[in-house]
Amino acid sequence: MKAPEYCLDRLRAAGLVVSEPFVPGHIAFPDGVTVGKPNTVAGNSIDGYECHWGIDGPVVDAPCPYLHYENGQWQVTVHEYIPGPGPGDFVNSWLTPEEAITDILNYLLGSHEQMRVKLRGRAAFKERLARIEAEER
Repeated sequence: MKAPEYCLDRLRAAGLVVSEPFVPGHIAFPDGVTVGKPNTVAGNSIDGYECHWGIDGPVVDAPCPYLHYENGQWQVTVHEYIPGPGPGDFVNSWLTPEEAITDILNYLLGSHEQMRVKLRGRAAFKERLARIEAEER
């Protein structure tokens, strides 16, 4: 089931970018979309995080949630670690698409615990990397 267009319009109105829907038979997120926060939009970001949205789209500066419908619920997924889950990865399930959209807006633009976990995980990684680099000198 595709997300209603009026819900996706709420994301776009906030300055976020929304992908075209995935194919219905997509193995992970059938009929789902990806949502990104351009680095020109105020909100949550991760220092040093840079991902290009398509060939000539904006640069996004935070992990991109996936939105899709599965097993009677709307799911918001952030999964960056392989195999994962890692710090700040999550799947939130909602009964309505409106609730899922609010969750995405809160994650990218508001106060969201999983974004704070993601930020702490990134900071810890940078500290470990700096220690390794210092040992190599």
